[in-house]
Amino acid sequence: MPSPETGEQRAGPPETTAPSGGSWTFLSNHAHVLLCLADDPDQTLPAIARRVGITTRGVQLVLADLIAGGYVERTKVGRRNHYRVNPDGHLRHPMEAHHRVADLITALGASRSD
Repeated sequence: MPSPETGEQRAGPPETTAPSGGSWTFLSNHAHVLLCLADDPDQTLPAIARRVGITTRGVQLVLADLIAGGYVERTKVGRRNHYRVNPDGHLRHPMEAHHRVADLITALGASRSD
């Protein structure tokens, strides 16, 4: 279904059924984008958008937050971007602030699903 804001095609969530039948997830889009970049630092924004299930514009906004927060660095390589995840960044919520980004990546393991 096209997004009313951008007219982009919005990718749906993966074909899974939650036990409760709900549509919520345990992780935010920020965590999903971070895990995508940890899995493949050379992905394009549309590829990330498809995996996460948000628009390309949504990925841009999340990336801006992650870059501003020091969790991701972006380097231009020719016409493409390369992303480097900062594994030493601490998670933002007070309940998880004692954990680093590396802990999240290790615990959840980045895995390609393209």
